[in-house]
Amino acid sequence: MILITDLSKIKKRFTSSIITLGNFDGLHLGHQELIKKIIRRAEETASLSMVVTFRPHPLKILAPEKCPPLISIYEEKIHLIERLGIDVLVKIPFTLDFSAMEPREFVKDILCDLLGAKEIFVGYNYRFGKGRKGDIRMLRSLGEEFAFVVREIEQVSLNGEIISSTRIRQLLKNGDVEHAAKLLGRPYVLCGIVVKGDGRGRGLGFPTANIASRHAIIPGNGVYAVRIFVRDKHYNGIVNIGIRPTFDAKSLAVEVHIFGFDEDIYGEEVSISFIRRIREEKKFAGVPELIAQIKSDIAKAKGVLTEEPSAYEPDIQLI
Repeated sequence: MILITDLSKIKKRFTSSIITLGNFDGLHLGHQELIKKIIRRAEETASLSMVVTFRPHPLKILAPEKCPPLISIYEEKIHLIERLGIDVLVKIPFTLDFSAMEPREFVKDILCDLLGAKEIFVGYNYRFGKGRKGDIRMLRSLGEEFAFVVREIEQVSLNGEIISSTRIRQLLKNGDVEHAAKLLGRPYVLCGIVVKGDGRGRGLGFPTANIASRHAIIPGNGVYAVRIFVRDKHYNGIVNIGIRPTFDAKSLAVEVHIFGFDEDIYGEEVSISFIRRIREEKKFAGVPELIAQIKSDIAKAKGVLTEEPSAYEPDIQLI
């Protein structure tokens, strides 16, 4: 896959591209279906399949208070799009100057003259250009002028449920990682760096790694069965997310106990795939009761991870 992050570095214009545009946060099943359509169409027309997106999310520049927490981090989105088989990924830096570009100028100068658009696939509610003045109707009109075809894609549903990034964010916030995984087409992955904790887990007999998340979305408080990618290997484990009420802690912590692993990984990166929520966070009467519960959680997690097929193993590397 060709990755373009600076339009000025394109020295030779593309001549025939099948393009889709959007933010693609989470790259859920709906996004994947759209991308598969442009790949098939590119193959049929001997063209390049191309995804055009923006960094950062436009709302982070135009209205930060309205920008939702993002499901995907930058490296993850690139990784997932490449896995689908796209020929070219264009990540346009979104700035205030760029946001002032008129719709016609964006279509002519970038999509047509630079990227060689022959067909453009967009969602039913796609808007573009200064003040979001561009819509499907305008895009079709510009298509007649500049000789490209516009293909409008409706929302994708799963068992009658519309798949959307907003719905997935809600599910993750509620801790329903299983449902979120069905809409994503894979388990939700949280990437982060291992940082120093208070060492309490080791004192209890269950050493944990404390994770400083790179992701904006941390699933709701509770204990989860997870798979962990660290030092180029995959492991099973459990994660506790919460404020550790048994010890009257106040700050949110993400603590992972990796089965069969007891190495020093401070400062290293890990990727955590959330498979199933085992229970909610709760306060225990004392340490013995907590230890008994942890043993029960581990046994339950091992059962879950044994029965759950490992279809998607994350190997995101932080850049």
